Amino acid sequence: MIWPFTRKPGRSTFRLPPFDPATGRITVGRLADGRDAVLNIGDASGVVIGGVPGSGKTAGMMVIVLALQLSGRCRIHVIDGKGGDDWAWMKPYAASFTRDDIDSVHESLLDLDKRMKCRLSSMRRDYGGSNYWNLAIDKRPPLEVIIVDECQTFFDSRGVLGGKAMKDKAAEITAAAIDIVKKGRSAGFILFALTQKPTTDSLPSALRDNCGVRICFRVTTAEAARAVLGTMPDGAPSPVDIPQSRRGGAVIGLEDGTAASCRFVYIDEDSAESALQSVGVPLDC
Repeated sequence: MIWPFTRKPGRSTFRLPPFDPATGRITVGRLADGRDAVLNIGDASGVVIGGVPGSGKTAGMMVIVLALQLSGRCRIHVIDGKGGDDWAWMKPYAASFTRDDIDSVHESLLDLDKRMKCRLSSMRRDYGGSNYWNLAIDKRPPLEVIIVDECQTFFDSRGVLGGKAMKDKAAEITAAAIDIVKKGRSAGFILFALTQKPTTDSLPSALRDNCGVRICFRVTTAEAARAVLGTMPDGAPSPVDIPQSRRGGAVIGLEDGTAASCRFVYIDEDSAESALQSVGVPLDC
């Protein structure tokens, strides 16, 4: 089923197809040349998304999460480092939902890492193959999608309050996230790390370098762009050049290995909730 949404009131309708588990593709908006902007998370275990506050990364993530949830093939786990209401629309439908309490996040992410390892060790026995993405769609377990919004809240231990015990928990959270990104592909686990502070502290290189999909909304420095996208070839579009007025504008990696400018479709929370109500509660394990 394809859901109609509008970019903004009075604009033309954008039809959002659900995530395609056969190809791994998610349509998120339009490229600068007018074609559909498509992400491919097939055979991936990590996605990095960066951008300054107000650039549209959380709204852009809403498009991705909606496409995943509407497919009926995914379980979404939300870890909200902001602690606000940006993710309230998804809470009734998330397989798990954790706000910015570091103790709760520690328990949740370490449990997900444990479950990933358990599934990884039993893929052939339980599902008939060692790689999730090589299985027939009807033989696959749910794709486990982990969203860590404002990941610097947990990954950058310099900003963690509470002394050594809390900093140790932050280190264990980071290690679990890296483990999922390194090993989760074959088990059908994928982690999205979102940050407004794209630095090597908030995006450890061991995590970023193992993320095959990268999205950068507007940033203000070339260093921040590199922290998300890595070294780009000459002539590639730069997220530094995205104007402040162009919310939802981003540079994304394409399936052919190049990068392109795009604009994510905007979906308001009421429309998102209406669409999710038709799908219902998350899949069982």
